[in-house]
Amino acid sequence: MGIVKSPSVLAFEQQAREEAAMELMAQGVISFEMTPRQQAAYDEAVRYAAEIDARERAHFEQLPERIVAENQRVLDDLNAGKLYLANETSDSAVVIHFASCAAVRHQVDRDVAHEFELAHAGELEGSWHSGSGYDYVAKWPNLMTLDEVEQLRAYRACQRCNPDTKERRKFAALNPKPSKLSSITIDRIGREYETVEGEPLGTLRSFTVSADGVTLHCSERDFAGGRDDLVVLRPRVQR
Repeated sequence: MGIVKSPSVLAFEQQAREEAAMELMAQGVISFEMTPRQQAAYDEAVRYAAEIDARERAHFEQLPERIVAENQRVLDDLNAGKLYLANETSDSAVVIHFASCAAVRHQVDRDVAHEFELAHAGELEGSWHSGSGYDYVAKWPNLMTLDEVEQLRAYRACQRCNPDTKERRKFAALNPKPSKLSSITIDRIGREYETVEGEPLGTLRSFTVSADGVTLHCSERDFAGGRDDLVVLRPRVQR
């Protein structure tokens, strides 16, 4: 007995067949007489494909000039003494690099930042996809002077290039009013905590409340205590 397909699956397969046929028609591979509904869908698909192609063509035509301009902006920042690069990580920490660090070359050198696009320039014309690889472009380098770096509330120095910051790891100023474990609510998830002695606990991921007390499950380690025991909520990093 064959597989029984649901109406939604059958409808999806029919739509996919229609779209594949329309693409082949646009390429001149096949032709057939269409219903008014199919003709309207075909005309819209052709219009949309032409719009994408025009946008991609303009993007690639302007790309060399844009890269030159971006490299000049980076050079201007470097000449202004912005020799350090601050990158925010997935856990909201800020890592400081020398701008010359190999780990961030793909950001500072805008030719490298656009390397994927340069390698594939022109190959996407005539395609039916929805973009030209913009997501592969490295993010803009956040260049700073040493004074600007030291004004950050918190950071850690890159272990690879070892920049000459005042501290290897700078912590935000402690909250003068520690919080009771019983006061922690779900809106504090994602914030950073430490003990009243200043020992980092890391980012709060979840917490467990029991008859015996409260346990914080943080990125660096768990912390358990009674409901009235205290922890310190670190201020948000200001940039």
